[in-house]
Amino acid sequence: MMHKFVALASFGAVALAAQPALAQEAGDIVVRAAASRTKLVDGGEIRVNGVVDPTAGYRTRDTYHGTLSATWFPITGVGIDASISTPATTNNIPAGSLAGTPNLGDDEFVLATIGARVQPFRGQVSPYVAGGLQVQFTTQERDGLGVNLNIPSAHGPYVEGGIEFNVTRRWGLFASVRKAWYHTNASGLLPLDATFTNFAQVNARAELDPLTIQAGALVRFGRPDSETGAPIGPDTSRWTIRGGITTLSLADRVDLSVGGAPFAGADLSTFEHHTPTVQIGYFVVPHFAINATLGIPPTIDVYGGGSIGALPKLGRVTYGPMALTAQYHPLRHGRIRPWLGVGLSYMVVFDTEDGAFQDLEVENDLGWAFEAGADVMISQRWSLFVEAKKAMLRPTATGTFNGLPVVGETRLDPWAFTAGAAVRF
Repeated sequence: MMHKFVALASFGAVALAAQPALAQEAGDIVVRAAASRTKLVDGGEIRVNGVVDPTAGYRTRDTYHGTLSATWFPITGVGIDASISTPATTNNIPAGSLAGTPNLGDDEFVLATIGARVQPFRGQVSPYVAGGLQVQFTTQERDGLGVNLNIPSAHGPYVEGGIEFNVTRRWGLFASVRKAWYHTNASGLLPLDATFTNFAQVNARAELDPLTIQAGALVRFGRPDSETGAPIGPDTSRWTIRGGITTLSLADRVDLSVGGAPFAGADLSTFEHHTPTVQIGYFVVPHFAINATLGIPPTIDVYGGGSIGALPKLGRVTYGPMALTAQYHPLRHGRIRPWLGVGLSYMVVFDTEDGAFQDLEVENDLGWAFEAGADVMISQRWSLFVEAKKAMLRPTATGTFNGLPVVGETRLDPWAFTAGAAVRF
């Protein structure tokens, strides 16, 4: 039995010796794109008119968003991390003694980090630990039942642990868990009657302490091609097909009239939503391409914000996002190949469902589209890519409310953030 153990140990030692002892050599850069889920802890102290209510609480929804991150290794095995997320939106539903009260409002935020990691081991599987500073930027606030909702940006330390699975020397997959600690001092007014003339002042020391789980793909570059595979030459292909997951975030603005009279202070409220998209591009000349973007129609719930924030769900809309753009590709060689584009976006509404608004209809709409993106090449034909689009879409919505005609001139102006893979031929 002992000789079998010695033989097994000797085999293991030889196998480990065949692997490089350290990973992520000095000068390496790793870029990652991930799908992420973030949940806040929903804790803290709530004061109503300056008096602590120990039984009051709130709860928020899980958010799903994208994250783009990068690591530069100034020395072998130790890197500097940075990341930024796409916008995520959460609500603020009263709980405890405030339970039964409608949503106080929504806040949209972006997570950004700067820190350092230790990643000393290499092989096909490479674990790491990291830590640093996370900032939660509040990018938009929308009143619900609450008035003058204010949720300031916040920041604090984070720790992260993850693991990378190297499919090749150039690209791989990864997953990680990140925990941060910080709070914000939120405030707003809570109406005490239906006239919206009497209010209670609500202040909360909201413990955010978000937990983020993410998984995605990575590409590594920085070392000579002789160490990481065949060199990549200039791109002379005509066709490019891209597939990815797109996160859409709407501006949610509306000029609303009810019964022919303006309804002041009204807004819309939607959450970020996701859909698979495909892009087909054709180079008409070496540095200019025509690109068509199509997506599977997402279905979104539309809620009221501002002065109509206390209403139940206004309705549900299924729409198809698409765009046709002309792109300029200044670099068709090297590992990173950026592009810019401008064109048109068309929104096709496939279906609507009534909510608080009856006989809901939303028009199709055509508007300008602007985009910027970049490919990170992993071979002569294949790449990973990230892209951001901004579309100027402002459809008209109509319906009825309590028998009165409703007209909403919306300003959706969606941001569309996409990450995925591309192939050329």
